[in-house]
Parts: sequence; structure tokens; C-alpha cells
Amino acid sequence: MHKTSRTGQTFLAGLCLWMTLIFSPGQVQASPAEAPFSLSADALQAQVDRILPHRQVIERHLLRHRDTLIEIEEVLRQKSLPKSLALLPMIESTFRADAVSHANAAGLWQLIPATAQRFGLQVASDNDERFDVNKSTQAAASYLAFLYQKFDQDLALTLAAYNAGEGRVGRAIKRADSRIFRQLTLPKETRDYVHKFHALLSVVDLDALTRPANVSTSFMLLDARRPPTDLETRILTNLFAKRDVINMAPVQPLIPL
Repeated sequence: MHKTSRTGQTFLAGLCLWMTLIFSPGQVQASPAEAPFSLSADALQAQVDRILPHRQVIERHLLRHRDTLIEIEEVLRQKSLPKSLALLPMIESTFRADAVSHANAAGLWQLIPATAQRFGLQVASDNDERFDVNKSTQAAASYLAFLYQKFDQDLALTLAAYNAGEGRVGRAIKRADSRIFRQLTLPKETRDYVHKFHALLSVVDLDALTRPANVSTSFMLLDARRPPTDLETRILTNLFAKRDVINMAPVQPLIPL
């Protein structure tokens, strides 16, 4: 009787684990992994606390753009960049190729005209390649690769420079006589931007979303075929929309699943 009971408990535990894998893709972390040395642990935790309750909404939206994520990962790999940067368009535009800001940043990666042209894109009224997903991804990755090398492969500084400009980050480093991100005096928007990216990375299971579909992601892929609900749109806009970006409400996938 005792042996049978233990067998039953083992079966139930296995069943619970299986159900968890199906209905909760990705691992929910109640708190982030140890904060990278250069970040503020408190600021990172504050961003995790905002994002974590909406993990499934975020992962479902990322799955709507799974093909784009996979393509971005390949471009990043070719440029020897961390594949985690594939999540950056979520923060920049919620994967909207048509997002435009008051500062005239545009597209998936929110490139300003000067940066876009610097890295080979045409920016004209009749042909603005910032709205081309493939071309803008190549340009953004080239810019990120430049920043990543300029700032000694420090991801926090790379992200800060992408957001605030390499000149501003360089001056902050000089003033502080330090290359540790949390010791730099930078705009609040930039500090939040860097911590938000790392929080998103700690909450979302990027590997599970982009590797070949398994039982867990197959279930979510089916669910992700529907457009976002009004509630999901409000959640994503509240979490990721920048104050100066026009029209960032999530839309259908850029590339159909």
C-alpha cells in the first residue's frame, strides 16, 4: 500500500510538471537572477516587478513575431553580438515596423535618420528603408556591433549608447572616471531603458520562444495566431511605449506564423 501510494504521488508530480510545461512556457522568476555587476539591483528588481505579472502576454506577443526574432538572432550571430539583443525591438517599438517618434526615429529599431544613413539605409520621403524590417535590422545590428566594440563588449553601456547616444555615454564615463553603468550620470529614461531590457531578459525564455517548436511553444503558437486583445494592447503599450513615440500599439505579426 505504501509503495502504491508513492507511485501515485510520483505520477501526480509528473503530471503536474507536464501541465506546467504546456501552459506556462518559460520559467517564471519571482526575482531576477543576480544582477549584472554594472547594474543597480534595486532598479532591476523594480522593472522585473512591473514586467513579471504580464509574462504570458509578452511571450504571446513575441511569438507573433517569432519568425522575425529568429531572423534577428541570425543577423546578431553573424555580427558576433549577444542573441539577447533580439529582444530590443520589443522595447523600441513592440515590434512595429511602422512606429514613428516625434524625434523622427522610425521603424522596428527606432533609428534616427543620421544613424540610419550612417549605416547604409536610404532615408527619403519616397523610400525610407527604416521601415524595411530586413534592411533596418542589418543597419541596427551594424550600429550595435560598433557600440559593442567601442564600449569593450559591455552590454549595459552598449544599450545606454543606443538609447542616449555614444557621445553622451562617453562623456558620462569621462566625468565619472568609471565604465560601470550604475556609477554614470545618465538621463532617467536611459537608466530605465537598460534595466528594463535586462528585466525582460530575466523574465522571458528567449530560447524557448525561438528554438524548434516543442509541446509548450506549440500550444502558445496556436494561441498567438489571434491578434492581441484590447487589454493586451494596453498592457504592452504601458510597459514598453516611449513617451515620444507615435502609434506603438501592437499589431499583427510582421511575418505570418
